[in-house]
Amino acid sequence: MSNPRVFISYSHDTPAHKNWVLKLATDLRAAGVDAFLDQWDLVPGQDVVAFMHDGIANSDRVILVCTETYVKKSEDGLGGVGYERLIVTAEVVAAIETKKFVPVVRSNSLDSKTPKHIGSRLYIDFTDDSIYTTSLESLCRELLGAPANPKPPLGENPFSGAIPTANFPARTIGPTGALASGEPALSGPWFESERAVADKGMKKLGLKGGMELRFALHSPLSKSQLELLSAVGASEIRTFGWPIGITLENRPEYRPRPFQDGIRAEVSIENEEDAGRRSYDYWALAKNGDFYLQQNLFEDSRDKDKIFFNTRIVRVTEALMFAGRLYSHLGAPAETRLSVRVDHHGLRGRTITSAGGHRHVWAAKCAEDRSESETVVTAWLHTRHPRIRCSAPPRAAFHVV
Repeated sequence: MSNPRVFISYSHDTPAHKNWVLKLATDLRAAGVDAFLDQWDLVPGQDVVAFMHDGIANSDRVILVCTETYVKKSEDGLGGVGYERLIVTAEVVAAIETKKFVPVVRSNSLDSKTPKHIGSRLYIDFTDDSIYTTSLESLCRELLGAPANPKPPLGENPFSGAIPTANFPARTIGPTGALASGEPALSGPWFESERAVADKGMKKLGLKGGMELRFALHSPLSKSQLELLSAVGASEIRTFGWPIGITLENRPEYRPRPFQDGIRAEVSIENEEDAGRRSYDYWALAKNGDFYLQQNLFEDSRDKDKIFFNTRIVRVTEALMFAGRLYSHLGAPAETRLSVRVDHHGLRGRTITSAGGHRHVWAAKCAEDRSESETVVTAWLHTRHPRIRCSAPPRAAFHVV
């Protein structure tokens, strides 16, 4: 923006106030604002009324220094301030939405900080000299059209059903789940960034044990957030605890939210009264079909020193059934290969046993902190009864002593 021409309207309350207005005008000019002030631009012999009229009419903006005296003179129509009120009122009436007039408040104990004829315009407060620099910056940003927090551009409705414009890098996944570079597809940057978010959420609640899931279709999809949301909601399998890919509508902060690359949901419950326990669930589904989930271990609600083998079997089975339903609802072709990684962490020192205590398990403690298994499966994707078969040997690590 070019240097805006700004007229300063004020009342000559005291010599100290005149000096303050002079400093304000000087600081504005130093910041690139072409400030006009009677102390500079009105000379003996000049028509005072014409100066005021031309100053207001021909300026881009007008600063009204609203001291208590200024407001009273304006309301009572006294002196030069009273005349300027007539000019300002005429312009405000002609264009009520005009932003030409900028009130600044100084030495004003009145309930109404600004004259009535300028309406309920937002003012900048210069009452406290200790924050003069901050107030001056706010004023300069307004006059120069450089807001501290510019309004972001309006994006497209993410739930409109249109396919998002954000694109993932093209990739080719081999039969074993590896990219051309040899790196597993499930170790890509999208999965690692989601993991970082979930790890932070778990740490915030002080939860150390969790299950992590990663799914990646070898033939990627391209879906809108609306399609993703609908598919997740239709794919829930309820066994116990929160299901895989939980969608909640009762609390706004728990609802799935749209992002340019897909949708995400975080259910972080710190207050045990809300669910009987602290719990954490985080999942993300990308428009290409990649899925990530991390949730704390159900066992922590029973005994933090235990790991239930039968609960883990149920959870992993539930995850695979969820995958079958999810990709069926997303329209993935039958026989589509799917890379799957199941990770359990926070295991070291836990005793392996069974939920319910009805199955005998030899007492053993986990020596490793993490158990990870990755494989490639092929799914016959039917909405009601998905079946999954393994097409590559799983890689797992689990050690007990």
